[in-house]
Amino acid sequence: MPHCPACQQEAPAAVSRCPLDRSFFVLSRCPRCEAEVFPKERFCAACGSHLEGGPVRLAARLTAASVPARVAASLLDGLALLVAYEIWLSLEWGGGLPVVALLAAAWWGLLPVRAGQTLGQHVMGQVVLTEDRQELNLKASLARMLAAAFSWAFLGPLRALFRADGATTSEAWTRTRTWSLQPDAEETPA
Repeated sequence: MPHCPACQQEAPAAVSRCPLDRSFFVLSRCPRCEAEVFPKERFCAACGSHLEGGPVRLAARLTAASVPARVAASLLDGLALLVAYEIWLSLEWGGGLPVVALLAAAWWGLLPVRAGQTLGQHVMGQVVLTEDRQELNLKASLARMLAAAFSWAFLGPLRALFRADGATTSEAWTRTRTWSLQPDAEETPA
């Protein structure tokens, strides 16, 4: 049974993250026989081997978000940024391209750090992680944001429709993926 690596709580059905500490659920297996083991067991119940190095932890199953779902999340984010810019202007704090760039950098560069989500990603049930399902640090998130901004000049997001893995140009450059937190029939193996 998948469990939280921080609090050891078992995963409820069809949930990818712990509701208490927002960690992604993991599945522990015996390194010798690959049988599922509980997180704090010292011996495997199936083969009896000593788990001295600890069980092997596998990431929870996530599916890559579809291109239409990522486009919908981006459109929702764009609408939210438009509203934020209008609020900024109504407060008479100035305007122009530098303010738009600042808001976009804060939105797409800072919110995805440590498995955070933008508003569009939250609504669409998505999270941005590295290809090996690790949380993004600030440097990786800012690099991804800059690569995405640069790739728009070459229609990078539209190229995802023609790639076999569905990755955008910025995802390929920064080795990140947008994962769906929603259960799906076609889950990728952990």
